[in-house]
Amino acid sequence: MTSLRQGRAATLMVIAALLVSTVGDEVAMVALALRGADRTGLTSVVSAQMLAGLVPGIALGGPIGRIVDRFRPDAVLGVTLALECLVAAAAAAVADGAVLLIATMLLLGALGAVAQTCVMALVPQLFPASAAQLRVNSLMESVRNAGYIVGPLLVGLLTARGGTGLALAADAGTFAFALLAVPVISRWLIVTARERARTADVCDAVAAGADDAVASGSQPPGKTEGGLRVGLALLWAGAQRRATLATIVVTVAATSVVNVLLPFFADDIPGGTAVYGVLLATWSVGLVLGPFTLRGRLGRRPTSVVSVGAATVVGLSYLVTGAYPVVPLMLAAFLCGGMANAVQNVALRTYVMADCPADVRGRVGAAYGATLQSSVAVGFALAGLAPAEGARWGILAGGGVAFLAGLIGWLRTRAVAPSPVPAKDVSVTAGQGSERGTP
Repeated sequence: MTSLRQGRAATLMVIAALLVSTVGDEVAMVALALRGADRTGLTSVVSAQMLAGLVPGIALGGPIGRIVDRFRPDAVLGVTLALECLVAAAAAAVADGAVLLIATMLLLGALGAVAQTCVMALVPQLFPASAAQLRVNSLMESVRNAGYIVGPLLVGLLTARGGTGLALAADAGTFAFALLAVPVISRWLIVTARERARTADVCDAVAAGADDAVASGSQPPGKTEGGLRVGLALLWAGAQRRATLATIVVTVAATSVVNVLLPFFADDIPGGTAVYGVLLATWSVGLVLGPFTLRGRLGRRPTSVVSVGAATVVGLSYLVTGAYPVVPLMLAAFLCGGMANAVQNVALRTYVMADCPADVRGRVGAAYGATLQSSVAVGFALAGLAPAEGARWGILAGGGVAFLAGLIGWLRTRAVAPSPVPAKDVSVTAGQGSERGTP
């Protein structure tokens, strides 16, 4: 009973820290962008800031993965949050020029990528069962998305009262608060390690098989071997993994094109920018609500199929928006699209975690982040080729490509999905997931 209470306390603390740190991430991004626009008056500086926050997760995936695999992820997370706190506090005091503003965004982007990789590695350690991972990932997704709503609102209030300096100082405080969760996580990791040690005797046969595998030369990579290359190789291993991730890469790139074009589409819709703001808020509401749909029958389906199906719905929502720019229909499409977006994130993250070996979680998590961020960057770059006056056609094209790619991918993942595990064998495979990505 004590162990159960500790687990619940750890979960609540982690969720609270995640909410606060997500608010902090949003506060930093919006406040730094506002300061860049105010102090320099150059759109190129703000654009460079946005790219600086995105690039580290792609370029530094290898080192980040090796660091998380080599050291305890809870310790790495603690150091990362402390550094984020210091960077935000320093930015509040001295980040005025273009170079410092871009450098600050670069540092926070790199530290944020490390923190996300730590979370990817910690969740399977704290919650070994795949069903528990799905529940926790769903809850974290809703909490994270709520932070995306609260963050910009908080920036507006703080900036109105004390400028961007006050907002960045509050941002430093959010990371300091999130640090309080690290000791709780560390204690719970010790508890789970002890519980696994008590049941180690039932795994003698498996351990013997593992020894034979090591003796035959098929041992896993070391804690620092290969970096991003190893992470990508494991991430994309197996026909089902390749079918799932290839679909997600295409749909994310296509919908990222749409995200860039939507502001230009605002002038063509009834109500203009006011309705555009309502649409964005509706999508955010969908992001918060979406994970709760995984508590029913949807949550019992293979996570690979669910993630691809959700990506298909996202593409369809944009396709409907471009084809029929009628306010009630667009609101319904954006609500469904936001919910599907959140479901896609939860299902895909759980799918990647489900059968990832413990000693390579950092590298696989970094490869996962780099893959998705690369897809977003490709979409942003492609959007720059579309003319502003043709925004509606670009949205139709992006939504159509995402919908068709998702539909084809959904059929493909259903075809390669493994057969359900018989009821009598469920206890043997608990915690491994019903859909292994490796052959």
